[in-house]
Amino acid sequence: MKINYIKYHNYRCFKDVTIRFDTTEQKNISLVLGVNGSGKTEMLFSFQWVLYGFNFGSMREKEETPYSLNSTLHQRLEADRHANSVDCWVELSFNYKDIEYFVKRTETFMRLNDKISSNIKVELSHTESNGERTIPETNIEYVEDLLSRIIPKSILEGITFDGERMKKLNTKEESKETIKNVISLVTNEKLFELCTTEIKDVKGDIRKEKVRINKNNKNATAEELEKEIEELEETIEDNEIELKAISKNQELVEGKLEDISLKLSQLDDARKLEQKRKGLEKDLATAKKHFEQNTDLFYKRLVDGYALATDKLVEDVKSSIENVDVPSGLTVEAVKSILKRPKCICGRDMTDDVVKHLTEMIMALPPDNISSTLLYMSNQFEGEKKRAKKLLKESYQAMKDSEEEVAQLKIQLSDISTSLVTNVSETIRELETERKKQYELQVRLTVNEEKCNGKIERANKRLKEAQKELEEASGNQGQLKTLNAQQDVLELFMAAITKIGERNSELSLESINNYLTNAYNLLSEDTGRGIYLCQYSKKDKYRLVTFVKSKYDEIRVSWINSGRMKTLEDEGLSESEIHELIVLDVGEGKSTGQSKVNSLAFAKAILDYSNEDRTTDKLRVSHDYPFLIDSPFTELSGENPANVAKNMHSFANQIILMADEISYGGVKSWIAPSVCSKIELLKNKKEGITYIK
Repeated sequence: MKINYIKYHNYRCFKDVTIRFDTTEQKNISLVLGVNGSGKTEMLFSFQWVLYGFNFGSMREKEETPYSLNSTLHQRLEADRHANSVDCWVELSFNYKDIEYFVKRTETFMRLNDKISSNIKVELSHTESNGERTIPETNIEYVEDLLSRIIPKSILEGITFDGERMKKLNTKEESKETIKNVISLVTNEKLFELCTTEIKDVKGDIRKEKVRINKNNKNATAEELEKEIEELEETIEDNEIELKAISKNQELVEGKLEDISLKLSQLDDARKLEQKRKGLEKDLATAKKHFEQNTDLFYKRLVDGYALATDKLVEDVKSSIENVDVPSGLTVEAVKSILKRPKCICGRDMTDDVVKHLTEMIMALPPDNISSTLLYMSNQFEGEKKRAKKLLKESYQAMKDSEEEVAQLKIQLSDISTSLVTNVSETIRELETERKKQYELQVRLTVNEEKCNGKIERANKRLKEAQKELEEASGNQGQLKTLNAQQDVLELFMAAITKIGERNSELSLESINNYLTNAYNLLSEDTGRGIYLCQYSKKDKYRLVTFVKSKYDEIRVSWINSGRMKTLEDEGLSESEIHELIVLDVGEGKSTGQSKVNSLAFAKAILDYSNEDRTTDKLRVSHDYPFLIDSPFTELSGENPANVAKNMHSFANQIILMADEISYGGVKSWIAPSVCSKIELLKNKKEGITYIK
């Protein structure tokens, strides 16, 4: 994809302006220069507005003009009772697969009964092979569907950056959803989701056909079971959707709790208590885990401790065979062993009488004789009962001890919270009050998560039973057998697609992480740091983490020496999963400048991955996206500005770079050789209009 031009009419600070972006293979940067306030950020987000619309209220310090129309024209419309309407529009021209497309978004603002309202019209056309332009398509759904195949809305979060967005990409609460959406598009996760949806639709059609056949055959049982199976599958799907929503909310809550903790740690009156709380929370997590393990062990031993309930049975058995005189430990095998000897164990020769007597004895010994066997087993139960009793006492005590530890830690944490809520500082009180609200919400979310998992587990259990019952109730009718076979094949397809999708995602994330590391090494000055995109942890997946390599090495060595590494390997964790655990253990916070480098490294990694040659990979395709960036050099220090400037040309085949003269001046020598076109934005402050030079 290559952007040719963007044209404005009455759009925010642009009245009637056309900006062309000329690039060549060797000179792929279109440079847009302008002082702060000249319209660079307005221009950056106009690309999003014309393609999919944009919430202008989200732009920092732009809340006073949360609309697309030029503010002066909007004010006139508000003030003039005789005013009727005014249009603003943006038109974008771009090439995709040798076809030039034109997308135009027009918003008409109207004054009606002293209120301003607006409506939007979107047009999409393209050039035919003969050079003629087609009649514009105006169905918004159709237009957005076509655009989503060329440059999806979510991908704009990964190729369009201003300073504020670069900071947000490094905020845990804000970034994970953005990164997830970008990656799901460049890794073709959506393709697998579509396949799954299609299979579900086909399965639904087969079920309807089976219901029809059973109805015609008056097989009410099979018909009811089909409906029950459908309801069970819907229950499972609904709860899985709810689990995803719960997970998303849990991430938001965790992000807010983390943010509150950070703010409390920065306040003198709360720092020590917050540090103590963080330590206690780690201890509580460990204690809860121990409690769960000890509880599971107790119930397991309780199940195995059946010998504790055998006293009456053993007494009855012994009384019923009290006349059987069998020496303890004497069994059939023991006598057979004696018979194989040339002499008896008493030293006598093995005469015919002795052999006969021993052979007759076998019939009265366990296990060949039932009474003797029962007596033997009852004696064994005595030892088993003592062992089971001892183990149960141990596991019960361990369970109670860990339960007590959990209770004590909760009390200590409650005391810290009380101290902070009653603190003299209003800021601390407000933060702790908000923290309590978020914690209570976290508890509710956990309860709801457990409920959903319980419903899914019960539905799955009944689903298997109902499917078996249906198979028996349906009989051997030819049509139904064929439909059942088709359903079985679809289930196999579904399982295969899920497995392939998971593996594809895993390999894609590994590849993106390699690109991320390489990009970070190129753009960031050598401070001994590394960067990583989490891919295994459910809690931290899609989180960008930077870490100090020396600390990473220290932790790795300590895990090897302590045996933890061996334990993790024995649990089945891969080298990559262990690497992620260490990274999360030593992850650090980012400064503003470092955040920019991280975001730029992520953007380059995504673009490098998108442009990767995949001619031999049928599951993944290449995407040639442009890169739009505003003010990448401000707030960078040390060698970072030079590193970013030297490698800016390598981000994509087309780069639209926006900067002010001062920041650009410091890196001009590295950027200029790759600049093909240069546009300067000038602002008429009196009219609030931007024009180009």
